[in-house]
Amino acid sequence: MKRILITGPKASGKSNIGNRLAELLHVDFYDLDNMIETLFRKEKGARLNFREIYRRHGEAVFRDYEIRSAREIAHKSPVVLSTGGTSFLLSEIREIFSKDTYVILLKNDYEVLWERVAKNGTPAYLEDVEEPKRTFFNRVDKVIEAIEPDADIVFDTNDLSIEDVAQMLDMELDRRGISLRE
Repeated sequence: MKRILITGPKASGKSNIGNRLAELLHVDFYDLDNMIETLFRKEKGARLNFREIYRRHGEAVFRDYEIRSAREIAHKSPVVLSTGGTSFLLSEIREIFSKDTYVILLKNDYEVLWERVAKNGTPAYLEDVEEPKRTFFNRVDKVIEAIEPDADIVFDTNDLSIEDVAQMLDMELDRRGISLRE
């Protein structure tokens, strides 16, 4: 196995848990959103976070940067990486990570996810909708439905700390004989 990919709905803790799991496994960690920002800055000379790239340039431009960043990550190993859940709605992303990648889907209570999203600022795709909470819950459903059938591990993070989740995932990977060592 060359990669462990942590994914799930928005605000499920992918980046924090992925980073801690990488520390436990002694490998590098990459966050696809950060890579999108870096690639955008390199090409456009502008420092925008991934939300602003989406907001100012639209979904098509954002997805192009997302796919190209995913291709770059695919050449790195051994690594733990995190991707947004909607990344897996794209066939190109699923294809990029279809080999040598162990997929972990993080799930959490929808209300908890919504509280985190509301606290951290409304995502661009929720700004102009009449019922943002319902739209968010529908998107969480789509993400889970798209990823769960192909996920190697589905992990419920309810009421667990980042440290607890990372350590439990580390133990589960070990129990399953999954190693990033070549």
